Amino acid sequence: MIFFPKTFGTCVGANRAIKMAYKLKEEFNKPIYIYKEILHNKYIIDMLTNENIFTIDNLDLLKKDDILVIRAHGEPKSTYEILKNKGIKYYDATCFNVSKIHDIVEEKYNLGYKIIIVGKVDHPEVIGTNGHANNDSIIILDKDDYKKLNKKDKYYVVSQTTINEKNFLDLIKYLEKNNFNFEYTNTICNYQKQIQTPSILLSKKMDVMFVIGGKNSSNTKELFNKCASVNKKTYFFSDINDFYTFISKQKYNKSMKFGFTGGASTLKEQIYEYSNLLEFIIYYKETKKKIEKEMIKFNNNIALNNNIIVNDAINKFIYENNNGKLVRGTLIDLGYKLKNNDDNSLKLAASYEAFETSILIHDDIIDNSPLRRNKSTIHELYKKEFKDYKLDNTPESLALCLGDLGFFYVNNYIINSYKNNKNLNKILECYNNIVIETIKGEILDIYLPYVEKNDKNHKLKEEDIMEIYKLKTSMYTIVGPFTLGMILSGSSKKEISLMKEILEPLGIAFQIKDDILGIFSDNETLGKSTSSDIEEFKQTILYSYIKEYKKEYLNNLLKYYGNKTTQKSILEVKNILVESGSLEYANNKMNELFNKSKTLLNESNIKPNIKNILLGFIKFLEIRKK
Repeated sequence: MIFFPKTFGTCVGANRAIKMAYKLKEEFNKPIYIYKEILHNKYIIDMLTNENIFTIDNLDLLKKDDILVIRAHGEPKSTYEILKNKGIKYYDATCFNVSKIHDIVEEKYNLGYKIIIVGKVDHPEVIGTNGHANNDSIIILDKDDYKKLNKKDKYYVVSQTTINEKNFLDLIKYLEKNNFNFEYTNTICNYQKQIQTPSILLSKKMDVMFVIGGKNSSNTKELFNKCASVNKKTYFFSDINDFYTFISKQKYNKSMKFGFTGGASTLKEQIYEYSNLLEFIIYYKETKKKIEKEMIKFNNNIALNNNIIVNDAINKFIYENNNGKLVRGTLIDLGYKLKNNDDNSLKLAASYEAFETSILIHDDIIDNSPLRRNKSTIHELYKKEFKDYKLDNTPESLALCLGDLGFFYVNNYIINSYKNNKNLNKILECYNNIVIETIKGEILDIYLPYVEKNDKNHKLKEEDIMEIYKLKTSMYTIVGPFTLGMILSGSSKKEISLMKEILEPLGIAFQIKDDILGIFSDNETLGKSTSSDIEEFKQTILYSYIKEYKKEYLNNLLKYYGNKTTQKSILEVKNILVESGSLEYANNKMNELFNKSKTLLNESNIKPNIKNILLGFIKFLEIRKK
């Protein structure tokens, strides 16, 4: 189970800065600039960049009509003077607590006090505060810095708002004990304590505790240290890819207790992404194991024939019907779990995975692919057997027959498994419709490259590619499996229609990601050749963008696209896709579709645990490498 503390996530000051940037973008409808990192959190910076809200480190880059935001950490007086002299319009998002420190420091400095700031010398908040004391403050972090102090001076002590309070109190005790002439204000942010206290209490009760936030965030590091002091299995993550790599290797299960928290510069939305991903991975791993056991039963159930040749072919199918990712089968179970908690969907999940094996056998013949799931494809196995024979299309023909056989094994297994289920006819109707739609998509996928390559007048459009994505991928990979599970569970047409609307954009985004990985990944990671899409003249959004919008790059692309590849030619294709803006366009379209599914899902009223798992699934698809 997953737990959160009573208080966590971005503080009032951080929220104000982010909202200000968004509001200015909406008001002025042009790029907005933030002077230096708005918060020490790459997630937030990337999120803002995607909305044309940019971080800059050099004020000389600004023009007079630009709009600038001063970040929550605050700035020295010199920054404001530069902006005034340049005539730059700016909006100040300095945290109110930090602004109060600036006022105190400036007042006391002008009264002759020597200012002490307890904090990190290179922290932006400390730099900003020091700038209000003519950059003449003494910066103290620990006892080694006490030697900087002189009893002849009159001091006023403040602190960085996110520093460990012990550092501050230790200094105050030292000054009192040694009769220094000083006054002080404890300026450590109260919100930090409001996060730390419940997070520490939660950490004590958890099997595992995760602290999420920017790796350079002082308050998040401090929060991690506090939680780790009471729970040795506390982990700090600032990158969700690293988090995914870590949890993928752990033997976590759903009965364990997991705590999540984050510092004052970490959005709740970001923390939920991590927790949802964990929820999906645990569910996926446990369901995958169940489906694998059911697939063994499916393989054992395949009727062997007395004919040794047919038996050998069936064993080849069984060989291929293993080591899949089983994502589609997992989605069947997840759709079923919207209404039920038992494992009645596993036979249907195993059947669907066998259908995938069958369709991939066909796909591998069409694409002439030598590898699938990091092993030889069926027609390649036959080629190896017949290596001493004169080769014609016999290996492909035999593989084709085997793929066809698989479709009907699936039908039989579904019928035998659910013959007493009142929804059997609906299940078969849905399954057959998925097969039909997938094959329609396959027809278009084969036809379009052929015509595009041979007819110079053919006008390929993005909508042609999207039609393939909807038929061949979205239905086959995402919408179809989830719908099958819902039908088995007895879901209504209205409920199924709602989920189709949510999941179709996700299925299209999945395929765009596949097309990007198909060229920009590597053979080992992908489990198949990264040259195949190029050599097959595969029609993707990457290609259609250049054909439709960037024709000046087309002739150069066609020197390599659709031809036998070398390492050099693959690199050339990658460069063209990057330079033309095709890769950026595909990524933007993909992210737009991912976000559409997330928005629709968040607005839905489906079971919270299923919603969280689906949101985790979307994040899994976003960050996957294969």
